[in-house]
Amino acid sequence: MALSRGFIGAQFSLTGVLRASGNMVVTMVLTLVGQWVLQFPLAYVLSEHTSLGARDIWWAFPLSNFVIVLITMAVYAEGDWKRKRLTEPDEALTIEVADEIFADEGVRR
Repeated sequence: MALSRGFIGAQFSLTGVLRASGNMVVTMVLTLVGQWVLQFPLAYVLSEHTSLGARDIWWAFPLSNFVIVLITMAVYAEGDWKRKRLTEPDEALTIEVADEIFADEGVRR
């Protein structure tokens, strides 16, 4: 199970980067896919259609974490998250701040 914790840590780190860059919908979709499309169906299939029964449910966690980490790494490597802008640049504010800096330093423009 230590390997599963490594997958979870990688997933949390990568989705944290995506969330911090403002891509909340992407991280939500990754989480939903990880649980509802991968983990729960895999747990059902493993518990009902394998010889171990209920003990196979626990294999669904590391397997689905591994798959979702691969998907998250692909989204991260694609790099679209870098182009997202949380705020638009404010030209007037930039000029005002520059003027204040110049005034504090005694430089005239």
